[in-house]
Amino acid sequence: MKDLFSFLNEVSGNSDFKATLSERGGFITFSNSGRRGGSKFFQIGLDNILQTLKDILVNIETFKKLSEYDETSWRNNGSEYFSDSVANANSTVQTKPLFSTLSKVINWANQPRLDSIDSDAKICLDKEALETTIAKLEVVADSFKPSVMIPNDMCDDTCCQIIFYGAPGTGKSHKIKAQLESVSKENIFRTTFHPDSDYSTFVGAYKPTMEKPMDKIYTKGELIRKLTEMKEGGVTYSPQKFGAKYWRSLKQLNLSDKKDILQACGMSDNYTVEFDKGVAVGEEYLACSNESRIIYSFVPQAFLNAYIQAYRRPEEKVYLIIEEINRGNCAQIFGDLFQLLDRDTNGKSEYNIKADADLRAFLEEKLGEDNPGIKDGELSLPSNLYIYATMNTSDQSLFPIDSAFKRRWDWEYEPIKYKNTDWKIVIDGTEYSWVSFQRKVNDKILSANSSEDKMLGDYFVNPSDGVITDKVLLNKILFYLWNDVCRDGEGDIFKVSETEDISFSELYGENGTKTLKKMMSYLGVTDLEGNKVTIGNDEENTEL
Repeated sequence: MKDLFSFLNEVSGNSDFKATLSERGGFITFSNSGRRGGSKFFQIGLDNILQTLKDILVNIETFKKLSEYDETSWRNNGSEYFSDSVANANSTVQTKPLFSTLSKVINWANQPRLDSIDSDAKICLDKEALETTIAKLEVVADSFKPSVMIPNDMCDDTCCQIIFYGAPGTGKSHKIKAQLESVSKENIFRTTFHPDSDYSTFVGAYKPTMEKPMDKIYTKGELIRKLTEMKEGGVTYSPQKFGAKYWRSLKQLNLSDKKDILQACGMSDNYTVEFDKGVAVGEEYLACSNESRIIYSFVPQAFLNAYIQAYRRPEEKVYLIIEEINRGNCAQIFGDLFQLLDRDTNGKSEYNIKADADLRAFLEEKLGEDNPGIKDGELSLPSNLYIYATMNTSDQSLFPIDSAFKRRWDWEYEPIKYKNTDWKIVIDGTEYSWVSFQRKVNDKILSANSSEDKMLGDYFVNPSDGVITDKVLLNKILFYLWNDVCRDGEGDIFKVSETEDISFSELYGENGTKTLKKMMSYLGVTDLEGNKVTIGNDEENTEL
């Protein structure tokens, strides 16, 4: 029996509707026929397909009559019986591509019995075939699920690098924060990628820094060596200049100590007077100076700080958190560190890389030449260094992440949970359920583009008191929907009836509140109890 990945690749060659299983993430990408101006591609998760097959099985008496494709029948019954929102939306806007994809999956699970079925025209919906498909697809879907993570002990050796991804506001950063609550702040390092991020801002580089005057106090033995160096170096008036340079140290000594220094350097002890003249100069001029000099030194950034901490504390887990990883050019930012992301079964880098001269010198100074973090001038990620990143899948101004980089990470999808059921939207005293609004809008978005990327997450807004004002609704939520979701007239969100569209500007001004309530009515947003909301007679007695 062929695996699902190979099977779909093979049968898609003879189908008008292509379907391929992702190598990571657990979803199938399928296409329409492309007969109306080029193929378009859509995605549906294995869990979405599983739920759809279970819905068909529960309603088998209805669906067993639909083994041959009929668009009207499949559209109507899919809309009525498919409880999964992704499948439900696709059943109405991509009816035949979804039909063909389901048929291919059923054919795969029932090889070779169903090999003769044309997936574009027919589908086997007998009870045995459905139950076999559900059982086998469960196994495939489970293989994509990440390990369960527990705070402070959340990863085994196979998930040292995780990207948490999902729609905006699904709580990706919040999830990481919650999992690291018991971790010492000294072991957590954060950075945020952006278009100007590069290797130097992620790892480190030489930068100009201000160095303040040294205030070190030297011992008598050290002062003897310093004066000897000046004398042997041919410095004229060396006792006086010595006194000016090391005045702070000489002030700590008595007359006998000063004479000992002069005699040890083969100089007359009468020169203590020259010492004192120099001390007076240093104290008057140098001590009053607040001037600092600019020097170049290696300044470490988030990655290197986490790297050093992990090697200094090998028994503790250290975490590097990268927010918005796809807003920066990962190839440019990671550079040759990319090679370190391959970990062996112990969680250490499988392949080491050579540090450049500057980085090597810095790490040898901080860790020591024999430390495994820079031994033989090589870098290697230790098993106690974990790298977590977040990725907002709806971002438009982002850099693509290539497949070679992707495969070095574990991926954890953060779904929309619709859990803030006590949050409410208040418009001029009228209250609406945030979750009801969220669901209605997300259904519109999904129906328009068959993608969850731009849907509203649970924490797209985060009101401290659970109340979303009309100002926040307009200026944050609806502004996002107008500019990022409905810019090409998609979504059917900005309407007050099936035939009347509105513009974003119409939600402001004298009749803005009234128009906004009509829009909520058209969307079918309910109150916190799930009931329709009715506005007064002065607002045309419209049911919301």
